[in-house]
Amino acid sequence: MTLGKIRSATRNAPTKQAWLPITLLPVGPKRVNKIPVYTIDTHEIQALQTVHDVLAHMLKPLFTAECQQGYEMVCADGNMRLCFPKLFCCMVDHMENTTIHSIASNRYLTCTIPMEKLGEYLKTPFPTRSHVDYDAVYRKSDVISLRAQGVKNLANALWSVPNVNPPNLVRADILHNILLVVLVHMMDWI
Repeated sequence: MTLGKIRSATRNAPTKQAWLPITLLPVGPKRVNKIPVYTIDTHEIQALQTVHDVLAHMLKPLFTAECQQGYEMVCADGNMRLCFPKLFCCMVDHMENTTIHSIASNRYLTCTIPMEKLGEYLKTPFPTRSHVDYDAVYRKSDVISLRAQGVKNLANALWSVPNVNPPNLVRADILHNILLVVLVHMMDWI
C-alpha cells in the first residue's frame, strides 16, 4: 500500500471524521416565583422554547439547498472534495436529553414504553418515537395527544432537520454516566 492510499484510508475511516461544536444552549432559570403573570408550567415551556429557538437558528444552514447539494471544500491533501455537513451527535446527560427531545423526564426517550414498564425485561420491544408524527400533532395544536405521549407542547428544532432521527443523535456523556455513576457505585460497593 502506498503512502497516498494509507492517508486516504485513514482520512475516510469513521474515527477520523471532523467534529465541530456548534453552540452551547442557554439554560433558563428553574423557577420564576416572583413574577405573578407566569405559572411554573408556562415558564417551563417558554424556557424550553427559547432553547429550541436558539437550536433552530444554529441549524438553519442545514436546510439550505446548497447544503443539500454539497459544498466543495479543500481537503487536507490539497484536493477538492464534495462535502455534506450534517448534524451527527450531541453529548448530554438525561435531563439535557429530555430538553433536547421535549420529552418528560420520567419517560424513555427512544420508544413509547409506558412509565409503569420502565426497568422491566420485556421480550417484545415497544415502537420507537416518531418525531415526524409529533411535529404533525404539534402543528394541529393537539396538546392532549402530545401530553399522553409525554411530549411537551413546543416547536422542537430537531423535528424538521432533514435526514436526522433525533434519538440517534445522543451519545453517552462520559462524565455523568461513567465517572459519576459507575465509579461512585463501585466505590460504595467495595
